[in-house]
Amino acid sequence: MKLSQLKMFVAVVENGSFSAAAAQLDCTQSRISHAVAGLERELGVRLLLRSHDGAALTDAGHRVLDKARQMLRIEASLLETARDCGALSAHVRIACFRSVGTHLLPHALEALAREYPGIRIDIDDSCEERDEVTQAVHEGRADIGIAHLPASADLVARPYVNDAYALVVPASFRLDAPVAWHQLDALPFIALACSGAASILARCRAAGFSAEPSRIMSNDTSIAALVGRGLGYSILPRLAAFPAPDDVRIVDLPLPARREFALVARPEAMRSQAMQVVTRFLRDQRILAKTKAFRAGIVSFD
Repeated sequence: MKLSQLKMFVAVVENGSFSAAAAQLDCTQSRISHAVAGLERELGVRLLLRSHDGAALTDAGHRVLDKARQMLRIEASLLETARDCGALSAHVRIACFRSVGTHLLPHALEALAREYPGIRIDIDDSCEERDEVTQAVHEGRADIGIAHLPASADLVARPYVNDAYALVVPASFRLDAPVAWHQLDALPFIALACSGAASILARCRAAGFSAEPSRIMSNDTSIAALVGRGLGYSILPRLAAFPAPDDVRIVDLPLPARREFALVARPEAMRSQAMQVVTRFLRDQRILAKTKAFRAGIVSFD
């Protein structure tokens, strides 16, 4: 069964004859007759009684006519929806951490651009503190923030991904499993200067970690470079250390510690169609699963 058959059947009914329907649809009468006959064979019932005076509906034809019109209205609605989506135009600003902007956003934004070319996305990936992301949203400098939870209670939060904190050590440094804090005593500790890392460090100290930082740095890439030269070790989020340089090794912490990300926005902003579309693409697990970070087990959804 084809929608074109339904259109021709309805046209015959509404115009009273095959010839009038052919004139309305700008096609031959034989094409109309062939389409309606095919529809009758498909349904296994007679829909129209043909005569020299035109065409009249059978009892089955009356019932099929109502359903045919419903299907054609649905088709028209689908076409209208598709046109509206293709014409959607907006400017959406995203605030996030460098690692998120580098490893997670490109696939989603590529898919978004193909389907919604009228939505322009700007990314501010300069945020280092968790508060910088939510502050950008609060101050109107970003429409969506990809924030480290917990976030402000007055923002709408949609779950995103999570990753774990891990030890980042020189590749040549020997560690025995299971890792214990005292095995790191031979190396200086390089701390990451952010509130998220500070909270994890506090948990590590409660679990027996006692080393004091020899350096405190805000750039995770710079920390990994120093570690690779054997100048110390650090505790970093796995996504921030991904992909690990050849001279660096990533090792599980002696205790489980992870950070959870969410998409955050002001409630009134999240109600817009463009924001809902962008959020849907960013959180699409099929798209996220294609990223190298997900395939490498660096981030997960649960």
